[in-house]
Amino acid sequence: MKNKLLLFLLFFSFLANKVNANNFEQTSNNSKINLQLAVSLMDTIKKTNKTLKSAKSTAIIPTPLTTAGSACKEEADLTVKVFMAASGGSGDIIEWFSSQTSNTILHTGSIYSPSVSQTTTYYVRTHAGADFSNRVPVVASVYSYPPAVTLKAFPNDAVICEGTPIEFTASGGGDFFEFSVDGIVKQGMSANRIFTTNALKKGQIVSVRTRYGVNFDGLATETAYGKGALEDNVLSAPLSLNALGGYINSIKISPTEDKLVFGIAGKLDNNRSMLLFLDTKPGGFNLSNYGDEANIIPSVKGFNYFNNNPSTFDSYFQADYCLAISTDNGGTNYFADIIELKTGNSTKTRLGNASTGFPSSVMGVNNGNSGIGDYNLGFEVEVLKSLIGYTVGDIKFFTLTMQDDSELNYNVTNSFLSPELSSSLDYGSSAMDYNVKDPNPVVVSADALIPCYKEASILINLDEKPTTATVGADQYNCSLSSTSLNGNSPTVGSGKWTLKSGPGLVNFSNVISGVSTASVDVEGIYVFTWSISNGVCPPSTADIKVEFHVPLLTPTASNQTVCASLPIQTLTAMASAQAGETVVWYDAATGGNVVS
Repeated sequence: MKNKLLLFLLFFSFLANKVNANNFEQTSNNSKINLQLAVSLMDTIKKTNKTLKSAKSTAIIPTPLTTAGSACKEEADLTVKVFMAASGGSGDIIEWFSSQTSNTILHTGSIYSPSVSQTTTYYVRTHAGADFSNRVPVVASVYSYPPAVTLKAFPNDAVICEGTPIEFTASGGGDFFEFSVDGIVKQGMSANRIFTTNALKKGQIVSVRTRYGVNFDGLATETAYGKGALEDNVLSAPLSLNALGGYINSIKISPTEDKLVFGIAGKLDNNRSMLLFLDTKPGGFNLSNYGDEANIIPSVKGFNYFNNNPSTFDSYFQADYCLAISTDNGGTNYFADIIELKTGNSTKTRLGNASTGFPSSVMGVNNGNSGIGDYNLGFEVEVLKSLIGYTVGDIKFFTLTMQDDSELNYNVTNSFLSPELSSSLDYGSSAMDYNVKDPNPVVVSADALIPCYKEASILINLDEKPTTATVGADQYNCSLSSTSLNGNSPTVGSGKWTLKSGPGLVNFSNVISGVSTASVDVEGIYVFTWSISNGVCPPSTADIKVEFHVPLLTPTASNQTVCASLPIQTLTAMASAQAGETVVWYDAATGGNVVS
């Protein structure tokens, strides 16, 4: 507009001077002066625009150190507060914005805690005097709690004996359930709502926790991805011609206990790649001068080409790994790989491959993305946290798309996250310094890598199993009283003696003592039972057999004297015994032989 105004003034001045024919020379001089003024002003405008553009894209002072934020939100709540932090040099002012281009400062200070309804990316910079840093995209992630979960047990008796199989059923909750006993996982996270065990001990607590999950169908709309994308291309420039065949619109993350599921909205046609560089730990590459991935067919061409002319990442980003998604020449099969960046050969791990409608166990594809406003259709890939070197802290990602026909015909398109804001031209294959370019690595909170859970617990009233009963050896007694029956002393429960069988009555010296003795009124064979019981549990029993006999009396007899009349005498001896007893004669007081 300013340029048009200057041209109009120049034309008007020239016309006025032309009308004044009597002073042509003066008119000519005035026209020259006005023309010089116009040219001078045009140069000033160009220089000013160039200076403003340079100031917008060049980091005059270092970018702030940042900590992203994340929060779990109840479905009924409209908003939730998310805490983020940033710090700069001594005396630096920290300023927060809603976008890369906004001039409205949302907040000034190191801690920013907006109340948000969905995941929102904010942009923070340091400000010292007239100098500013580049803006760093920092994500305030919002995830949803699943509905409340309850836990019921069967049988549901008031008291249950240890060792009884108990079935626990979770009601409500999300998509997946994990069961633990006293904090130790017994049944890992799965869609199974039922957990059965017979190993519970008295006082142990059974717990369930539940979360949302993802289906690998290439449609990143599940609640598990949270409310909104971690970053999107809302302010991006129009796509370049090459980017029309391979672009990225947004990234979402669904965390699990030990994995991350990346939901990436976008599209890849023939010979296109999507490179998601990850900064997950200290150290790494600030330049794309890593080694090619090892020769595992098929190779990830885009990854290998990107380091031909090493580009410089933003100063706060050091790449450790790359999640690469690529497609074949026909644009029908898609491959996902994790590549660890190394100075020698980088190391590739194949995650899986898939095509639209044919997911694998870790990857789903839907290549029907409708354009740059479609934040749902694209790619879903599951990655072990350990496979990208993640342990603690925030992570950063820098994502781009590439045309990778061949090493002689490849280029980085203008489709990035965060987006290219102004240029609809490809970035090409030359080395780039991304410190002075619009796309910036995005910072995601460590808390966003932990699922939002709901939990429930239950304490079952259990009786311990009684101590196993034991008794002494069977006995044979020449009396109507036994020795100690040698029942064991219980540590759990209490014991008691009972008569199981026998011809008479019994009297125990101490019916609740294992070392009790038994007396009977009639001789014979008896069986006694030592029972140890505790609460509702079946008692433990052991039997002992004891034979009782009335003691034998010494027979009575008297000596006899006879006169010897013949060589062989017949003696008639008399001895008495009790009923049922017999008398046996011997020819000696001890030992000797039986005589008849």
